Amino acid sequence: MTKLQLIIGRTVVGVLAVWLTACAQPGSDLVAQIESGQLQGTVIDDVTVFKGIPFAAPPTGEWRWRPPQPVEPWQGIRPAQTYGAFCAQPQSSMLWFELGEVSEDCLKLNVWTPEFDPAAKLPVMVWIHGGGFSQGSGNIARLNSPVVAKQGVVLVTINYRLALFGFMTHPAITASHPEEPAGNYGLLDAVAALQWIQRNIAAFGGDPGNVTIFGESAGAGMVNNLMIMSSSAGLFHRAISQSSSTGIAPRSVIDRRAGFEPSGEAVGIKFVEKLGVADSDDVAATLRSMTTEELLAGMGERDRFTPVIEGNIIPDQLGFLYAEGRQHKVPYMTGGVSWEASLGRAIGGGFSPEFAAKLVPPADQARLYPGLSGEALEDRIFSDIIMMTASRHIANSMFAIGAPIYSYYFSYVPEARRGKQPGVAHADDIAFVMRTLETERDLDVITERDQQVAALISGYWVQFAKTGNPNGGGRPVWPEYDPDTQRVIEIGDEVTVHKDFLAERMAYHLKRGWDLLERSR
Repeated sequence: MTKLQLIIGRTVVGVLAVWLTACAQPGSDLVAQIESGQLQGTVIDDVTVFKGIPFAAPPTGEWRWRPPQPVEPWQGIRPAQTYGAFCAQPQSSMLWFELGEVSEDCLKLNVWTPEFDPAAKLPVMVWIHGGGFSQGSGNIARLNSPVVAKQGVVLVTINYRLALFGFMTHPAITASHPEEPAGNYGLLDAVAALQWIQRNIAAFGGDPGNVTIFGESAGAGMVNNLMIMSSSAGLFHRAISQSSSTGIAPRSVIDRRAGFEPSGEAVGIKFVEKLGVADSDDVAATLRSMTTEELLAGMGERDRFTPVIEGNIIPDQLGFLYAEGRQHKVPYMTGGVSWEASLGRAIGGGFSPEFAAKLVPPADQARLYPGLSGEALEDRIFSDIIMMTASRHIANSMFAIGAPIYSYYFSYVPEARRGKQPGVAHADDIAFVMRTLETERDLDVITERDQQVAALISGYWVQFAKTGNPNGGGRPVWPEYDPDTQRVIEIGDEVTVHKDFLAERMAYHLKRGWDLLERSR
């Protein structure tokens, strides 16, 4: 596909989408009846879509830093033809998409269905976006795919509270409602979305008894946290974790844990001091009275709020919980891409490949990574420590409870990126899974082979969502993972099944990581 063809194609798709949206009229064929009222959908590329559906009440005012609440029903037919607001989030130099309207009133989701028929009972795939728990949205074009839905599933993309709104803890906030969970509001939002799906997805042709959650990076971290939350039991039936950099070590609310990071409350206290309201007579009330803009203005590039161990929602380090078999027993897919270190290169500091490499003694570097040096060595160590080890630990733990596991390694670099980057960058796999390569800004040429690989990997994902097994449809056989053979499928220029994939390196990093977790208790 040439650049001119790509531009023309994108223009035609855009014009068609606008025309279809404009021409959609209220009628029984495009109106969904859900528990809170009626919704007016539209059609894009032969798929019925409902955008901006509220699954919880606005978490504003008194409900800021509290669990999500039920939606207020509405009268008449509510338009569902445009996306809702992006969840409030700080500006960032790393932003990879165009940020639309931001608001704390953002707990909305989008539904793409190929068969708008309550009797269809299609498998449901729920995408949970990444972005370091600070950025991102379920509204991004890369994630909303009529092509995925056309493969016979209902695709749902969700929003959840981010940054300080989603994950901040502070003693005053906790004391204002001591009976409620501290922090992890973004995780509670995801549970609320899954509960909404159980109650309402049949109206769109989805099967509430066949739900797959999947996500990348922090979205994969959300998946891995949901796997151990008691409140999410029975809300999903399969899980896919792509490039999870947050798989086994959230910080504690109070104690110094997870590699001896500051506690969640220590981070919250420091942030409130920076806002200048720490001496208020009622700190919680003052914080809840501040505007979204005032709170976001206090966030710098290095301020980060993430899930916390608070004793209930997340009772302990995920590494321990998975090893103890406390996760949900569902078919599980996990893996990463060939240049995960692109994330560390972008963030730098203590999350850089250079820093990660210093954690491995030179003698062990030479033994485990023969022939590598410089940035190539640093990048491999970063990928192994930050991404692949967490994936392997969870895979081993899932096998121990008898759940089917499928492990992958994605190394296919599209033609337009070859020579510009040493492998598949962190998050580059999403557009392949979603078959939305046309939305990628840097892909001025998309080849037939690019599209074939996208169809292959997307087909694996959809088949896994349908049956709990990615095999079928004439695709190369993908064997289950087990700790004895450590078979991993590589999807690259060719499809290859590796035995004992990275086995020596994984054993080394798993032991060192486990020792660190034990010392953090």
